[in-house]
Parts: sequence; C-alpha cells; structure tokens
Amino acid sequence: MSPIARRRGATAVLTAVLSAVALAAATACSSASGEPDTATTASPAATTAAGGDVQAACTAEIALNALEFPGSDPGAPAPTARKLQDFAADAEPLAATLRANVPAELINEVDVLDSVLATARRGQPIDYEGSGLFAAGQVVDAWMADNCGYPTLAVTNDAGTLTGLPASVPAGPVSITFANQGEPAKAGFVLLFAKVKDGATATAAGLADGTTDLESSTDIISAVQPQGRSPGYGLADLPAGRYLVVSPLGSPPDFAGGFAAVEFDVR
Repeated sequence: MSPIARRRGATAVLTAVLSAVALAAATACSSASGEPDTATTASPAATTAAGGDVQAACTAEIALNALEFPGSDPGAPAPTARKLQDFAADAEPLAATLRANVPAELINEVDVLDSVLATARRGQPIDYEGSGLFAAGQVVDAWMADNCGYPTLAVTNDAGTLTGLPASVPAGPVSITFANQGEPAKAGFVLLFAKVKDGATATAAGLADGTTDLESSTDIISAVQPQGRSPGYGLADLPAGRYLVVSPLGSPPDFAGGFAAVEFDVR
C-alpha cells in the first residue's frame, strides 16, 4: 500500500516519496554498523481476529507494495487512463485478499486503498497527497511487522550512522523498520534498499566521494520513511544480490546532511 517510484533512480524516488506523504512517499556519510546479526523473527499468528489467513494477507501486502503506482513519481509523464485502469486491474485482487484476511481494526485502512483503486479504475489520476494512502499503508505494515513472521530489519539512523542491519539476510520477504535518533539536522528522510546492478561497482564509500551514481548503478527495491521521531514500516521481497542501504540526511530538497549508507548482502 506504499507507492514507490522505483524505476527512475534516487532523485525521482525521493521526489516521489516527498509527493505521496503530503509531499512524501515512494522511489555523504558512510558507516557500517559492525553489529552482530540482529534480524529477528516475529511469532506469526495462524489467523486474524476475524478468522482470516495472516500469511495470505502478508503475501498480498508485499505484492501491493511491489506495484508501480502510476502518477506517484511527479518527474514522470502523467499516466494514461489505460495505465491507471491496468494498475487497478492488477491491484484489486490483492486488495480483496487483504480485506478478507486482515483483522477488523485494519478495514478502514483497506477502505482507503479501495478508494484509490476505484479512482484508478475510472482512469482518473490518483491524489496521493490527499488520499491518505501512505498513512493507511503504514498502519497496515506496522501490524504486519508484528504478525507476518518475516525476518525484521530494524534500522536506526543516529546522526548519520545506520545501525541494526545484519551482515546479510536470506533472500525473500522481510519486514523493515526505520527510525531516527540523535540531532534532527542529521535525521534520515527515507531509507532506500538499492540493489546494485549486475556489473556495477557501486559502494557506500563511492556514494560518499561522488564516484557512485545511485541512479545508474542500482535499482530501488524498497523505501521506508520514518514518521518524525516514530519509525516507518515496510514489507518487501528482497531478491539476492549486493545492496546499498542509503538514507539522505536533512530536509528536502537540499538534504544538507549528506547521506548515510552501508553495504548489505541478500543471499
């Protein structure tokens, strides 16, 4: 339920994230945490309170998060009515699975998604800023972080240092949380999981010294935005590969704090 423009690189992703959350939702300082493996697994519930299938809900949410929401990237051409309708056709079965399997306290959030899809089905542009889709998706993903049973990557930015990531994680579904602590000027605006393209030599050090171009050398797989001092939540299916986990620091559009970045393997 979180719209992310993944296909246009870092700048467009940041703009898309900015656009979809009342000017936010989507797509240098480099330091590795050096901490032991902190990925954890929640204890999954077999069913929701309404008797639904938790795993079916989690799988549907990951698939929804992986969709390219048309019009979420303000740097791209406006989507055609046909593209919006095709998107709705892809998303509506997933939304129906979500509705059938989440607990009653999340139905209002699914209503927001259904309203957005109804707009797209009519071929009309989606109002990402005014729809409340990002906030609704955060509520759903926070619930799923506690219930899906996926490995949890709990990342914290402390004034430009990212901590909480293990050295590697198995390929597949993960729950991601991202929070800030420390001085506000060095707060991370969004956390990007950027998979390095085959043959590219992108590194965290290169991002810091300007020799790595995030747009040309990586594909953005997931983006998680914190809510002030509260964490942001996301679910993603991470394919195997080498990643840069990156957060621009400070406030848009300048991000005067630079970047925090670490290297990360998915195997």
